[in-house]
Amino acid sequence: MTIFSWLNKREQGNINKHIGEEDTIHKSIYSSIEPYNNWTDPSSEHGGVYNLEFSPDGSLLVAACEKKSVVLFDPITNRKTNSIPNAHSDCVNCVKFIDGRLFATCSDDSTVALWDTRNLKSKVRSLHGHLNWVKNIEYSKKDNLLVTSGFDGSIFTWDINSSTEQGYTYQKVFHTAGLMRCRISPDASKLVICTTGGYLIIVHNLDLQMLAKDLHGFRPNIHRLMQLGRQLIPYAASFKHLFSKSVQRNRVELISDFPRENDAEVISSLQIHPQGWCALSRNISYDETSEWTCVHDIQEWANVDDEDLSSNLNENNLVGESSSTSSDEDGPRVTQPPRNVPAEIEPLHHPDIWAAEMTFRERALGLRRRSTTGVGTTNVYGIYGIRSGVLPVRLLDHNDTSSDETGVDNQKPFHDMMIMSQNEKRMLYFIQEPNRGKGFIKELCFSSDGRIIGSPHGMGFRLLAFSDTCTEIPNALPENHKAQMLTEIKFIKCHSDIVVSTKFSPRHSLVVTGCLGGKVVWHQPTF
Repeated sequence: MTIFSWLNKREQGNINKHIGEEDTIHKSIYSSIEPYNNWTDPSSEHGGVYNLEFSPDGSLLVAACEKKSVVLFDPITNRKTNSIPNAHSDCVNCVKFIDGRLFATCSDDSTVALWDTRNLKSKVRSLHGHLNWVKNIEYSKKDNLLVTSGFDGSIFTWDINSSTEQGYTYQKVFHTAGLMRCRISPDASKLVICTTGGYLIIVHNLDLQMLAKDLHGFRPNIHRLMQLGRQLIPYAASFKHLFSKSVQRNRVELISDFPRENDAEVISSLQIHPQGWCALSRNISYDETSEWTCVHDIQEWANVDDEDLSSNLNENNLVGESSSTSSDEDGPRVTQPPRNVPAEIEPLHHPDIWAAEMTFRERALGLRRRSTTGVGTTNVYGIYGIRSGVLPVRLLDHNDTSSDETGVDNQKPFHDMMIMSQNEKRMLYFIQEPNRGKGFIKELCFSSDGRIIGSPHGMGFRLLAFSDTCTEIPNALPENHKAQMLTEIKFIKCHSDIVVSTKFSPRHSLVVTGCLGGKVVWHQPTF
């Protein structure tokens, strides 16, 4: 059935749904997308297009640009309708609509600005709080809070409906070294954070009002180091309760599984599925030779009581976490919640706990300095090799009753070691990307129905799907629970410079791309 006959029958109310027919129609639509119009910055006044955002009803498109400016377009006529030449004092990184007329922008000038589309001559308000580049803005409709994150490692919430003489009421709710982006799920039940440490953080049952209190003092990089080093670090162990399945609010989970060839380091781009089913991310490998797009499940799995999990692992006499890149011959495995399955044990190595304060990128830079200048042999790796005196955890047999000369049992309680149990395997799909445009974040996006991923790819972009028939993700999951490669539906080369931003319209069959050269291209189906 052609799409036109299908639409005609639907208009007449005379359509009988058949299994797979809707998938075929969607594939027909997305595979026919072609560029049809473009806008180029004629005077290079605005610079590269770092981010694109549609208003909730799709009637307005806003571009965040490199040279301190913001540009507004009519998505239907593709015409520039307005611009803000000096929206910030440094490059603009992100745009987020709060409602149909109010939107926020953030910048490398460490500020966030609020704008009203009815009067763009001046800001509604500037928000000051961050100490470094601000890269991300979210808005929680449930809490009526603006959420911002920056390279200072901090996540702030702003109550834009409550202000004092000094400005809007705000709160720092979380801080971690290596913070890149944070996203809130559509129902505001989850906060997902990506880092420069090669792992994602999920906060389940999100309560923004209590987040600062619940996560006070928690340092995920120390916890991750404890997992990798197989060392029991008392400070990190004191936060093991945050990972318990019985936690009713702000439960923490780490995601660290990536493709076999992908030694993930900087996870720079992050998006959440329109239905909140999964997280879409893009990362750079440790040696910066490759980039990867990955899809991870972020749903709550069936609750497994901690004591049951303890018993299961004890029966196998094993405690540990499998390597983030471990896999079988067919590729990385996506497992179900822990059952009576032993975890693989990583080699016991003993990095120093203080090294967690040094990001992977800082270590890589130090290594490059040493290789190019011949100096620095006692710099990065020298610091990284200092021993803290914390002993590695011994893998105790369940029946081990070792005791000292006083007869006191020395076996550590199992729950003290459970903090190093493996992170659940969450990866569903992955694909390798071209490593072009180093140093720039490539903004991925989901289509409004969640079937398609728009991914910058060199001087163009790819349309990626979960299957060759454009099936929705719940119907595309493999029965063997092994992560699969994303399917390329189409590649469109449409720019003369590196594409760094993509965005689907929430209302129309329309996708927009922006590049470092300041060009914006509109794409739509052409039958």
